Amino acid sequence: MNNKLLVFSSSVLATGLLLGASNGLGGSNTAHANTTNNNMNQEDMPMNHNMNDMNGNMNQEDMPMNHNMDDMNGDMNQEDMPMNHNMDNAAQKTMMPYYNYTGYTTYDGHFTQNYDFVRALKHDNVMIDGYKVNTAANDKDVATSKKVNDTMIDMNKDGQVVHITFDTKENTVSKDMFKKEHMSNHMADEGQTNDGSYLTYTTNNGMYKAFFDNQGYLMKVMIS
Repeated sequence: MNNKLLVFSSSVLATGLLLGASNGLGGSNTAHANTTNNNMNQEDMPMNHNMNDMNGNMNQEDMPMNHNMDDMNGDMNQEDMPMNHNMDNAAQKTMMPYYNYTGYTTYDGHFTQNYDFVRALKHDNVMIDGYKVNTAANDKDVATSKKVNDTMIDMNKDGQVVHITFDTKENTVSKDMFKKEHMSNHMADEGQTNDGSYLTYTTNNGMYKAFFDNQGYLMKVMIS
């Protein structure tokens, strides 16, 4: 009987050892699994953090590019302004009334009634036989003169043209005709001369005077 108890006790002890071993091994496996998961989560965090940093850096690098593009657009718009401004000035110069007469002014006096001639007078932009009055000249005193066809050119000591006087065809343009065609310009004075009369008109920077004979016909015009 004692031998049976001894055998039973040994069996119980062996079973307890086996159960304990099993419990110990199972706990160790669970601990390692948790530790592995923890380690994986910890390792994932720097990776995600690095990805966020990369996205942040990419966004930061994109901003200067966009900013530079805006600056380029701004510079292009600023550079366009002088160009447009220069084009406007060139257009204004092209549109300024201009009149050029070459030859004998006594051939036909009707050109003095031409619309373009009248407007060019107002803008000090009439040229006769290649000469035009320099209204910006400070010295108005006549130092030399020369005649070209029917036109007298008066110049100061610096060679600047201060007066241009040309004759017109007799008995062609009456005073009334002249007044009518030049009414868009400002008539500053009207008076009498020893052999007729005159009309004085002011221009943008100068003036011109028309002389008429006793019958009231245009004889000559002086531009100053």
